[in-house]
Amino acid sequence: MGYIEKSLMAGEQVIYEAELHPMVYRMPILLTLIGIGQFVIPTDGTQFFLQIVFCVILLFTALVMAIKAHGGKRFVLTNKRLIAKRGIINRESFELMLRKCEGVQLQQSLLGRMLNYGTVFVTTGEATTYFPYIEDPITFSTQINQRIEWLMVESREGVANM
Repeated sequence: MGYIEKSLMAGEQVIYEAELHPMVYRMPILLTLIGIGQFVIPTDGTQFFLQIVFCVILLFTALVMAIKAHGGKRFVLTNKRLIAKRGIINRESFELMLRKCEGVQLQQSLLGRMLNYGTVFVTTGEATTYFPYIEDPITFSTQINQRIEWLMVESREGVANM
């Protein structure tokens, strides 16, 4: 059972979990290709040893960058909150009550539109939180907006019934 599941309140359910787009791994992939690609040039002796050392350094750097890029990130929408969790060893979480949300903004570059990833911004009166490299950001932002609208309707009906 992960952090998100442990932190759910009574009656709270996960509605949607946003996935990170593979584009977040673009630099580690590039470093890996460079590290492996250097063996295209035939060498021997000391140069070959230097190629191996350089390749190991690049692959190790790529691995560290990939772990950092993913970083144990989870972005979850529940029926009451928006939860962002980051970190593998040290944990950092941000929990935003949907009743306090004022707006949702989507930002996509041309490449993001072609590959279907982007950044979703959620604003309250005090702060703006962003969720970068979200796969299918339109669905994520639509889910957030629908949940905010549902909570607003529910609260209006609750006031009307009093």
